[in-house]
Amino acid sequence: MSARWVSAGLLPCLLCLGSCATVQQQDWYGKAHDTAVKATDVAVDKTQQAFSVAQDRSQKALQRMQHYLAEKDVLKTFHDAGDQSETAIGDFLRKAGVGAKPGGAPASKGGGKAPQPGAGTPRPPALPTTLPERYSGDMQWPLEAGIVSSEYGARWGKIHKGIDIAADAGEPVYAVADGDVIYADNKMRGYGNVVILRHDRQRTSLYAHNSELKVKVGDHVARGSLVALLGNTGHSTGPHVHFEIRDGDQPVNPRSVLPAAKLGDLPGPDTGTAAELSRVAQLGAQPASP
Repeated sequence: MSARWVSAGLLPCLLCLGSCATVQQQDWYGKAHDTAVKATDVAVDKTQQAFSVAQDRSQKALQRMQHYLAEKDVLKTFHDAGDQSETAIGDFLRKAGVGAKPGGAPASKGGGKAPQPGAGTPRPPALPTTLPERYSGDMQWPLEAGIVSSEYGARWGKIHKGIDIAADAGEPVYAVADGDVIYADNKMRGYGNVVILRHDRQRTSLYAHNSELKVKVGDHVARGSLVALLGNTGHSTGPHVHFEIRDGDQPVNPRSVLPAAKLGDLPGPDTGTAAELSRVAQLGAQPASP
């Protein structure tokens, strides 16, 4: 093979290949750059949309809260009425195995056998669960806006085992934490439409007197998910949600596990970030000043 042939034939081909490779690289880089730019634009649009939704929701919650504060004297009269089958809740939770010892035997404080469920107590379905041993996340208030009309503790010669939060009928009721729906029905006398969520092996939350249930037994819900619309079903003096937290079958004061709420945390009219929305959610059940 002569040097002339190499010079006249091979070298131009090599130069062409090099040039073609450079063009292909540039084309690939251009496409990759365009794809990256488009992906960034989409991400920015989604962030802006999410911010806009949070801002709008925050403003609406603020407006509702201002309305409720103006109506607090009336709302304070909306709470549970008498004649409620409170033992049915504990019976149901024991039958559902909440707070059960390893091996499935329900725990009891005295160390003996757990009390047997009363007659007529709804029977929970046997549901598989992947819930943690102990829920470690934060909790939120079940309403974004409302007035606490009755606190946990002594009331009418008995122990009120939750808190009553009054608001307009139809106010959204949210899951206070991740969990499984283990009850969604109206078979507990006096409580109307009820949702019970199980958050771990021991802890549950209950939402009663709803006008409409938005979940069904077996659903898994995330913290902040809509579970019901506030109502006036069951034995109630006006629209409110009766809200409970229980460890096993024992009620605890919801304020001991919910975020602190202060009127000073109310966002101003020109704010509305996700952080402000969170503070509105915390405020949701702040009791009115006497």
